Amino acid sequence: MSPGGSPFSRLDTVPVTGSTQDDLRAALTGPERGAWPHLSALRALRQTAGRGRSGRTWVTPDDGGALLVSVVLRPLVPVDCLTWLPLLGGLAVRDALAPLVEDLPWRVGTKWPNDVVAVPDDPPAVPAVPGWAGTRKIAGVLSELVTPEGPDGCAPQGLAPDAVPADRDEAPMVILGIGVNIGQEAEDLPVPWAGSLCTLGAVGAGGGGACADTAEAVLAAIGHQLVQLIGQWEEAGGDVDAGDGALGRRLREALTTLGKQVSVQAPDGELSGLAVDVTPALVLRNQGGDTEVRAGDVTLVRVKG
Repeated sequence: MSPGGSPFSRLDTVPVTGSTQDDLRAALTGPERGAWPHLSALRALRQTAGRGRSGRTWVTPDDGGALLVSVVLRPLVPVDCLTWLPLLGGLAVRDALAPLVEDLPWRVGTKWPNDVVAVPDDPPAVPAVPGWAGTRKIAGVLSELVTPEGPDGCAPQGLAPDAVPADRDEAPMVILGIGVNIGQEAEDLPVPWAGSLCTLGAVGAGGGGACADTAEAVLAAIGHQLVQLIGQWEEAGGDVDAGDGALGRRLREALTTLGKQVSVQAPDGELSGLAVDVTPALVLRNQGGDTEVRAGDVTLVRVKG
């Protein structure tokens, strides 16, 4: 942690860029790689080509109404465990945002695999959106491995998939992109299931002083949550269910997808069933048994009767 209490080892802020993810990827594969250590971050006040999962566009306002940041992580865990990072990143954002809505009729959770959502205390009071009900997406996380592959073609820097890196310099580099909707009003949001801290009633609209102060506070809170969660994860050797399983329980308790009948549009087709666990793949249970889904878009299935 850097002097002054900042959770980030380095934090650069630029007024506008295409994509903080792309900028950091270029830096980490070039001569400046060593200048971006573990928990360093690049923030943009505005993005013109922001990216979400599966190459989607992350749409943000021009007036600074959203928090846009990418964080470099070099976790000391086995390469095989890095697939937990989208869920861990989502949990960090969720824990940072939860205090802002604790006095409002909403609770904040995560949605598999990488969304942070607000769930209403009184669902009938919120207009339902097909596949989302009254849930509103208020943040997204994008995790990208950027370390070149090793000689075996799969493990970064030649590490065995189950080996713990000896130090940060040896650890695979991951960019965790985070976008949080803060000051947007309903008409500024790109899809019906999107929400913001403004639409929840936690902050005023636009990119003014109150919104900017909230973004700064949220950024710091996310950083501190990442420090705590990554440290706990490393102590568990990358296994969220190791020891007393506290980290795994926290992940699952925050995950609003579990216990719901869902449909998943996966790369190889559509699957449906009851979401019963994460491994970190989503485990679906139906008449054919349990199936693990490693990637896809999840929507809620309305249960008849």
